[in-house]
Amino acid sequence: MSSQSFNRPGAVDLSELARNAGEAPAPGAPSTTPAGASGQTWVTEATEENFNEFAQKSVQYPVLALFTSPRAQGADATVAALARITDEAQGRWLMVTVDVDANPRLAQTLGIQAVPMLVAIIGGQAAPLAQGTMDENQLRQITDQVTQAAVSSGMVGRAEAISKPSTTTAAEEQPKDDPRTAQAEQLIADGKFDEAVAAYDALLANQPNDAILKAGRAGAAVLGRLAGTDPRELLQSAQAAPDDLEAQLAAADAQVLGGDVKGGFDRLVETIRRTRDEDQDRARTRLLELFDLVGPDDPNVAPARRSLAAALF
Repeated sequence: MSSQSFNRPGAVDLSELARNAGEAPAPGAPSTTPAGASGQTWVTEATEENFNEFAQKSVQYPVLALFTSPRAQGADATVAALARITDEAQGRWLMVTVDVDANPRLAQTLGIQAVPMLVAIIGGQAAPLAQGTMDENQLRQITDQVTQAAVSSGMVGRAEAISKPSTTTAAEEQPKDDPRTAQAEQLIADGKFDEAVAAYDALLANQPNDAILKAGRAGAAVLGRLAGTDPRELLQSAQAAPDDLEAQLAAADAQVLGGDVKGGFDRLVETIRRTRDEDQDRARTRLLELFDLVGPDDPNVAPARRSLAAALF
């Protein structure tokens, strides 16, 4: 991560919690919230015993903690709505639910006074986002803000699914760090994006079709291009200059990394339609790189590939 931190009013630094927790147990069982159509979910339950494990993961990707209670009227609908949005995002953040009745010390540590309460954890800092029941539109606005904060903090990591539609054991279903990418991820955390791209290139030389490595490389490249920029200014520039190739490429980067995957893909497809020769090839190459970034399972990839083929032929 860059030196920027997630800094909202009321933010709580969790580093002391991490030091006091010692060797935390692995995260708990997946949430009972129904998983998405793929059977995978990025929603689980957190407790006082394993919360630090999730806080540590927040240096790689955001963690949204929804504090609730069986006694809170309407809370179930909020949990279900946020779970749907989380699973649609496919790893851009991880959602954990916390039962304050079962985990009173954790609720007290984070200053939870009423439920439901939604808290974001980014870079080891917990910050309150909203209190009370929330509908899907409100939650989407909040998650968009969290995604943007993560982008501004230089985050490229994606959470792995907590559970999968298989007969694997609970231990096998837990997210695991990929030791191959540790060096590259550290370079990204240090803001050394060009070096991270080179590290991924070295790994891809032996495993050119590895989706995880391709996504990591694409993420490092996009972060390097967006470093020091304001996503809103990039989008405004692209809107004002539809024939400016550089502006369109930069805006597409910002849209996809900011969570508007379809918008970024559509922008590049339209750019491909409007350009020829070298400019068209650059736009096509950028679109393919962004396909790598989000992964083949992203629901926006297949229709964008069809649109790309139509634009080219």
